[in-house]
Amino acid sequence: MIDWIDGMSYKYSNSSLSKLTGVHPDLVKVAMRAIEISTQDFRLTCGRRTLDEQRYLVATGKSKTMKSRHLTGHAIDFVPLVNGQVSWDWKYFYP
Repeated sequence: MIDWIDGMSYKYSNSSLSKLTGVHPDLVKVAMRAIEISTQDFRLTCGRRTLDEQRYLVATGKSKTMKSRHLTGHAIDFVPLVNGQVSWDWKYFYP
């Protein structure tokens, strides 16, 4: 198990922490541990969704299913931060 990596330690912003509201407690634990040990800073973008939010995402093509695990609080989305900025470059997702 990795407890500390090169002295780096990332923390979630209040905005990211708010995305954990309604998320299953076991997944919250995973998310909290992930930010502690990650070599890549990241931001949470989505946690539990309402039915209306999911309908909108499906209608706009941003999601493909109405059976999303976000509806039950069993999914979270995140995006890497590079120099404090969102990056959609896949190489930053892997760490």
